[in-house]
Formats: sequence, structure tokens, C-alpha cells
Amino acid sequence: MLIDIHSSLVSQDEQQNTWSDDIIKALEMLALAQKEGKHAVISNRPTLDKIRKCPHLSLSDRAVYNKAFNNFTKFQSYRSTVTKYIEINNQYKTQQICSDSGKTVIKIPPKFFNDSEIIQKTILLCENTHDAVLYETIAKVYLIWNNIKIQLACEHRGGGGSTIATEYSKIKQNQNRFCLCLVDSDQFAPNGSLGDTAKLIKNQANSNKINAGFIILDVREIENLIPISILADLPELSQSQERQAALKVLKEIENNDLRLFLDIKEGVVLQNIISKSDANVCKFWENSLPNESNILGRINIHCLSDWVCHSSSQCTCKVSLGFGKNILDNTISWLEKKSLHEVAKMVEPSLRSQWENLGQEITNWCFAQKPIRA
Repeated sequence: MLIDIHSSLVSQDEQQNTWSDDIIKALEMLALAQKEGKHAVISNRPTLDKIRKCPHLSLSDRAVYNKAFNNFTKFQSYRSTVTKYIEINNQYKTQQICSDSGKTVIKIPPKFFNDSEIIQKTILLCENTHDAVLYETIAKVYLIWNNIKIQLACEHRGGGGSTIATEYSKIKQNQNRFCLCLVDSDQFAPNGSLGDTAKLIKNQANSNKINAGFIILDVREIENLIPISILADLPELSQSQERQAALKVLKEIENNDLRLFLDIKEGVVLQNIISKSDANVCKFWENSLPNESNILGRINIHCLSDWVCHSSSQCTCKVSLGFGKNILDNTISWLEKKSLHEVAKMVEPSLRSQWENLGQEITNWCFAQKPIRA
């Protein structure tokens, strides 16, 4: 994360003789975070000048702050690239969240940084580790789009199903690591009911622990974030007629919002939608489907008009087709062979805002600089 050292840490004593042990320890930990490239530390120039001359810090720690002092203009510009950052402030005895010029500022006392564990890389907690790879790619593409020249530092961690909520809760309560948790919404429509995992995560939203945050996707699943151009370029496509058919159907869907709530892995049949008791889901699909001529050609018009499945056995009204359960794994393998600049050019306009929003928030939590050799 981006961590700003407030002047209150050093303002009491020009000679650094009465700086508390908590302040010295925090400055040591922040220097270590900067040296190892796990977070980014900034401050105003007078504060950095005092810190770099502090005799209670080691020579290597002072060298870190000296570099920050000499690169003050560059480091200060980092603030404009985030919408959330940490301020370590000696005027606060407990953690508080404030707003300053449209940015969320997490204000914490120096004692928060009293152990090397807290300055380890931010945990990117997802339902599996392949999810984390795609999310980090999205953030790096966001940096390219916005010409932001920083590093991202994160530890990928997976926890499937309900166990991710348990892991997230544990991290929040321990308060010894920063963590961003990302989960599928499993929604069938905008404002539709959340899936069980997303509900478990959302139920923890009112906690006063500020070391962790979460994102529930604005789309059904992470697979809905894969650009069509990437799906079309996967080598597995040429080996599967089913996937070729699924791609053709996906391209024919004109409503971009509809694409965001399809089941990319398994496909969608009309019965999947009709069986839902959620009024928001029914309204969304009832309003959307009549405008999709290609979908209308694959479904029973009586089922649509009556909003009842008339099939005596398995539903044959195919709204969309599936790419298979391994589509994310295939995408990650594809990404490993491509440059980020190439990927940045392949995101269609309909997904751009989704990637931008996710990229900004992941950047907030995983902001870092290159390791400093001091």
C-alpha cells in the first residue's frame, strides 16, 4: 500500500531525542518495507529530512529515507494515482478512516507497525490462486492504460467456497497483514441475489478492522471478465467444436450487460432463469431476451411468453453455450505467454470499466516500489 508518514511523528523534538520506541520501530519497519519492495513510503520533505538524520536508525534505514528525500517530487506524485492510502499519524491512538480531497485515508498510530509481519506483501485472497493471477493481470493492464509507473506487490492466496470467508475473517481479526479479498457475486442479474460465498463476505462489512477489504464482482463470475478476443485466441478453441459454437453465440449477443451475467463455463438454459424466485432476475431477463434475435431462435417462444418451462425433460432452450470448466485455467496459461501490452489492447470497450475499477482498487491495496538497495 501507499503509506504516508505524517509530520506528527517527528515534530515534537528536532533532535530526535524523545521519539518514542513505537515511532522508531515503525520507521524501521517502513524502511524495511521500502527496501524489500513490498509497499511504498512517502512523506513531506521536512519530515523526511528529519528522519534521514535520525541517529537511532541504522545507516541502511537512513539511506532509504535519504533516497525518498532526494526523490521527493517523484514519490509525492504517487498520491495522485490512488484513491485509498494509509497515513501513519502520532495524533491518533486508534485506527480511523477519513476522507481527504476525495480519497479514503486510513489513519493509524505508529504502534500498528511494530512487527515485520505487517509490512509483508498484501494478501490477494481469492477463491483460488488462478483467480488471483487474472486479477493481478487486470491491475497491471490498468497501470499501462493510465501510464502509472509503479510496482504491484501481493501474495496470492486461495480459499474455495465458504472457507474463504473464514480465512478473510481470521486475517481481519489478527490485524497482522493487509488483505484484499475478491469473490464472485454469482448473480444472475444486476441487483440480483448474491451467492452464498459473497453473502458471507459481505456480512463482515461492518467490522472496524481496517487492515482488510473486499470486492464482490459486479459480474456473475471472474470468467465474465475474460475478453472475447482472448477467448477467441485460446489454442483450445480450435480443438473443440463446442467452444467454437460457444464463442459464436457469445459474439452474437448484442446486450453487453447480458454477457456479464451469463454462465461462461456451463452456459445458460432458460429454465435456469425461470426457476429463480428473485424478481430482479426475472425482470432483467424478461426485458432483455426479446431484443436478442439470435437467442430467440434457440428458445421456445411459448416458454418465454408464459415464463414457464414447457419441456417434459431437460430444458433445450439454450440462451448461451458453455466454454467448459477449465476456461480460466486455459486463459491463465495463455496469459503466461503474452505481454501485458498485448493484453491491454485486447480488452473490448464493454469490459473496460470493469477492468478499470478493479485495477484501481487492487492498485490501492498492492501499491509498491521497486526494492531499494541501501
